[in-house]
Amino acid sequence: MLAKLEFYGITGVTYSLIRSYLQGRYQKVVLNNYSSHSSSKWDEVTHGVPQGSILGPLLFLLYVNDLPQVSNGNSKIVLFADDTSVIITNPDPHKLGDDFNKMTQDINDWFDTNLLSLNLDKTHFMRFVTKNSSLND
Repeated sequence: MLAKLEFYGITGVTYSLIRSYLQGRYQKVVLNNYSSHSSSKWDEVTHGVPQGSILGPLLFLLYVNDLPQVSNGNSKIVLFADDTSVIITNPDPHKLGDDFNKMTQDINDWFDTNLLSLNLDKTHFMRFVTKNSSLND
């Protein structure tokens, strides 16, 4: 996150303030159920932004702002708030499949590089074809 802030030109006092906000944070996990109560030890948070914070959404948007750069000529990545859509256009169904596989790999590489994971339970694929398309056969 801090490297991305510097990349976008956020430096000086503003950078120092955000750095102090993100660094030195600790958390633990507490599990409560009917029969027991257990928790992890406190550990430093080294990635991400504080959940439920006022700055969280803004920092998230800055963090994912470069994701659309992984798109190619037949694809477009659209960001809206915390949702992302990938639009791939190709009239050839075989090339569309190749484009889809390439985009999926590029997105996964971006996620790995940025220490994020794709939630497959929230990931959906939809295929649209026109009425007169030969894909309808």
